[in-house]
Amino acid sequence: MAKKNIPYKVVCPALDAILLIKKYTPKKLQSLHTTLKDKINSSEVPLEVSSYIDFLIDTFIVDVDNLRNIIKKEDEEEDLESALYRSVYECIVGLYPPFSMDILCNDINSELFLEVVRANKEDKEVFEEFLKRVSESSDDLDVVYTAPVDKKSSLGLGSLSSVLKLEATLKKNIIGQDEAIESVIKNVKLIASNLFSMGSLFFIGPTGVGKTALSKVVGKYYSGNFYKINCSEYSSGHEYSKLIGATPGYVGYTDKSIMAEMAEKSSQWVILFDEIEKAHPRFMNFLLSLLDDGTVTDNNGRVLDFSRSIFIFTSNEGMSKLDYEKVLGFANKTLTYKESQGQILKMVKKKFSPEFLNRIDNFIFFNPLTKDNAKQIAALELKNIPIRKTNPLLNYIIENSYSEEYGARNIARFIKNDVAVKTAEALLTNKKPTRLGRMYSSRITKSGELEIISLPDRQKSV
Repeated sequence: MAKKNIPYKVVCPALDAILLIKKYTPKKLQSLHTTLKDKINSSEVPLEVSSYIDFLIDTFIVDVDNLRNIIKKEDEEEDLESALYRSVYECIVGLYPPFSMDILCNDINSELFLEVVRANKEDKEVFEEFLKRVSESSDDLDVVYTAPVDKKSSLGLGSLSSVLKLEATLKKNIIGQDEAIESVIKNVKLIASNLFSMGSLFFIGPTGVGKTALSKVVGKYYSGNFYKINCSEYSSGHEYSKLIGATPGYVGYTDKSIMAEMAEKSSQWVILFDEIEKAHPRFMNFLLSLLDDGTVTDNNGRVLDFSRSIFIFTSNEGMSKLDYEKVLGFANKTLTYKESQGQILKMVKKKFSPEFLNRIDNFIFFNPLTKDNAKQIAALELKNIPIRKTNPLLNYIIENSYSEEYGARNIARFIKNDVAVKTAEALLTNKKPTRLGRMYSSRITKSGELEIISLPDRQKSV
């Protein structure tokens, strides 16, 4: 198991030392912040800045006694000692900005000012307008980037009937994967009932069978927030900085990271890590904290909250015929996909670390598509094309596009490049459909080509 609460490492040039700064949970940070605000706010006499600095150092520095010994060795001069403690303080608030004395005092003063404004009822409308402008222009100073939980953002998944309705929608739109959908719904029930706040699922199956499509639909109905991460873009060790921001000294360090923007919007996401086997091992280590408690620390030391999210990983590991022969070792026996799932899972476990796999709630297998499945998918792909979905047309599409290797993507590609193009030509030449309405008819010629039948063509043939 990976160690939890590993301290941050921060270089302190003034001390010529690397400081170890404690990592606290969001709840603990919030509690500390509130305690300090209350202490400063309730004080009726001036508070020494040095006492505040001492409190932060005692609270955040690992092995604080050793640190104090290091500082005393530097010089006996009181002024230099004070400057060194101030340097340590700067390192702490660099990681935890809300604990800066300036920010804390500004926060307290703002609240006192607003209390005065609230006390004057005549200025209520002016005050509300003022608040609106401040909220639109001010930066968020919270160390934990947590958007307020909106119960409505789960789009009504608060009852069994709503979850069952989602299940029916998934089965209607994702063809041939009823077992996988039922496994996903079990996890959705746990989150919708508030028994668990997050989930992690690992989708295993051939390409083009609906792993990504299912993730998108779950994202749409769970919270409306869906984000796809193509793990092939993270094949080098440093590239996960695209998500949490560039390290100090690199271009873009001051820019807000992708995940910081996401966390500000909501803590409820469906995040898809597509083809996770292509990511660098360092990227996998980055995921451990996210899967532990739903939080991750960005390049500025801010803890980003995704604690009400669903994390989905997809993989094609073990899906090729070569993998089957190499691992299964059956030369004269053909195993069904169902029979081989145990061996495929063993291949997956060889590929990924135990620390990562131990954080996955469910491993879900997706079935290869049959021709019947492909026909249903073709009908779904035609829904936005004004052409009648006849059996001859669907059979034509399947004969020219069905592939167990490439799955539904090949079907969608053929429909776009053949059926949709020919329908577009009919629309652009103002050909009229043969029936009332806006749906064209089609026929398959003797040469095996698709032909769009229009009203003028039918009249010429009579």
